[in-house]
This record gives sequence, structure tokens and C-alpha cells, in this order.
Amino acid sequence: MYSARTAPKPIAFPRATSAMSPTASFETTASMPADPIETVPSDRDFYAMSAAYQATGGTARGDDLARLLEDHRRGDGVSLARLIVSGEVFGFEWRRLFWVPMFQFELRDLSLKPGPRRVLAELACEFDGWTLAIWFSQPNCWLNERRPVDLLDSNLPAVLVAARADRFIAAG
Repeated sequence: MYSARTAPKPIAFPRATSAMSPTASFETTASMPADPIETVPSDRDFYAMSAAYQATGGTARGDDLARLLEDHRRGDGVSLARLIVSGEVFGFEWRRLFWVPMFQFELRDLSLKPGPRRVLAELACEFDGWTLAIWFSQPNCWLNERRPVDLLDSNLPAVLVAARADRFIAAG
């Protein structure tokens, strides 16, 4: 479907409202008409991505997440970097800051959820961080047009099948 090696076609994605702030990762957004998102994040693309993740915890800046992990005794900036390098967590860069979708963590204690880690194991070799963020947040044809992020807890086997199929397509 999408590969870090080839540029994907733009996809339909919700447009964020102008009132959204890039640091307001825990706000909710009511109505969002569809617009395409490009493979290189623009301001509009980032706000749309942030809106798409609101129901699952939003996004957090890497520095802020590292502090939260330290506060919850789950690690520090070095630990977050290790999680990213080891492929247990993914994120993407926007405006020289690193952002992490929070659906990868249990929000009550910031422990890692096992489902997203299993899906990352399928996709990380072919997809970069931005493409992974798109993949999790957009409707997927293998999932009857449901978003993978919405099915991680309720139907992980189907999400894993979709990830394998999209990985095989991306690998050629």
C-alpha cells in the first residue's frame, strides 16, 4: 500500500479545524470533512493527523512524553529513544519536533500496549514514521474501511492480517 521507498498517492483524511493547536493533543474535534494527506507532513496534514488520533489519546511531543514516562517511572528520554530504535514505538517528525501517537500506550499508566507493537513488527521494515501514522489512522480496505487504530483492542488478528497484506504490497 505505502512504502518509504515509493511515494504513495494522497489519501482522503479529515481536515482539522483552525482552532486546533499542535500541542493540544487531548482535545476532541466534532466535524471533519475529508481532504488528502501528502507523504510529507504540512501544517494542515499534521493537524488532520492529530485530529484523527484524538479518540485514542492524541499525539505527544517526544520530549513531553519522555518527561511523562519519567514521572510514571517508565523511563526517560533515553528509554523513549530505545523504544523507538528497537521498533516497539514509532513516531514522526514535524517542524523539527518528534511526535508519538499515544494509542501505543495505556493512558492510565503509560505502559506499552502489546497490539500496536505486534503490528509495528509487520510494517516497520517497509514504512517510515509518517507512513505508519497514516496507515494506523486511515480507513483500510482489508478492514472493511475501518481504521486499524480503532480495531487494535477489539480485533487485533484482523489488523495483523491487514498489516501483512499491506507490507507485501509495499515490498512489491
